[in-house]
Amino acid sequence: MTSTEPIMPRPLPASDRDTAPYWEAMNERKLIFQKCASCATVRYPVGPLCPQCHSFEAQWITSSGIGTVFSFTIVRHQTHPAFPVPYQIVLVEMQEGPRVVARVDSLDGVTAEIGTIVSVEFEDAGGQLLPVFHPSGDPVRGGISTRRQST
Repeated sequence: MTSTEPIMPRPLPASDRDTAPYWEAMNERKLIFQKCASCATVRYPVGPLCPQCHSFEAQWITSSGIGTVFSFTIVRHQTHPAFPVPYQIVLVEMQEGPRVVARVDSLDGVTAEIGTIVSVEFEDAGGQLLPVFHPSGDPVRGGISTRRQST
């Protein structure tokens, strides 16, 4: 067993009547968001009512799967046996507007920086697919590097 393999299964998200369509779409390798039928606010996380206008009416839209890293952290302290360290968590501002928190699966150990364009992929967490982002371009902040060296 390598240090990147979890020693126990991951805890899985709970599905309810509001979130079931989201998790079902995830298992079809689609990232979807709710869009308010009254004010057109695209929202995440999903829920029964719009946080802007409080309408209960919504439709589901399919995300492009492309976003920009708004913020990130590298987790170096293990808090659960299913999540071996280190790993990177990002807050991605999606093209559709909402911000999504997920893990980054970087190639060659490269971390995503603020401003990096990322695309969503899906990983099997033992019966439920979950979003994971991959860097798909250079930072978009006018050539200013935001990479920090780890200590």
